[in-house]
Amino acid sequence: MHIEIDEIAKEFGTARALHPVSLSIPSGALIALLGPSGSGKTTLLRILAGLEFPSSGRVLFDAREATGLSVQERRAGFVFQHYALFRHMTVFENVAYGLRARPRRARLPEAEIGRRVKRLLDLIQLPDIGARYPSQLSGGQRQRVALARALAIEPRMLLLDEPFGALDAKVRKELRQGLREIHDATGLTTVFVTHDQEEALALADLVVIMSMGRIEQVGRPTDIRARPASDFVRDFTAA
Repeated sequence: MHIEIDEIAKEFGTARALHPVSLSIPSGALIALLGPSGSGKTTLLRILAGLEFPSSGRVLFDAREATGLSVQERRAGFVFQHYALFRHMTVFENVAYGLRARPRRARLPEAEIGRRVKRLLDLIQLPDIGARYPSQLSGGQRQRVALARALAIEPRMLLLDEPFGALDAKVRKELRQGLREIHDATGLTTVFVTHDQEEALALADLVVIMSMGRIEQVGRPTDIRARPASDFVRDFTAA
């Protein structure tokens, strides 16, 4: 799905989280929103998800107006930093949750739900953990399960908010590669938020560098490194 962000701005009371920003996200691309805390990247992601609404501007999905759509209507798979798994449910039940929560007329047969969950556990390379509970998993395994749950609903886009921030460096590196492989396998338009420049430059097709609610530069990782557009970009990516 092609995403067009057209002059989106967001205020919280008297505080401006986003100045008018515009961004075109190609269908099937893996995009990183990169910047320090307070740069507006998570606010922009939440607007894409429908968890926040802009003060002004528009969002378009495949050239169709989407600014006022609900979370459900947007069909976004969302992955949080702290997993947000249901502790009282098994891994299988967590992944199946979105499928079972559909209205009865749209709900798949239980056998098909089972097949879909199995395919997703294979995709995240954890085929044998369906009967376990989140408390029995490592942090990296929980994040993989959160990703499988986001994919189960067959989303139109995948949105990730600091998905590896709570993990140690070795696990983060492994999951980065896993996310890239899953993205390539699904072809979903994927947007992830990070403050880690190494992560963004290693993983993304395009990097969007943000500061103080504004977009400083958009480009391929090699271009960002070779031709920073401002002193901020140069200093931030060199840190």
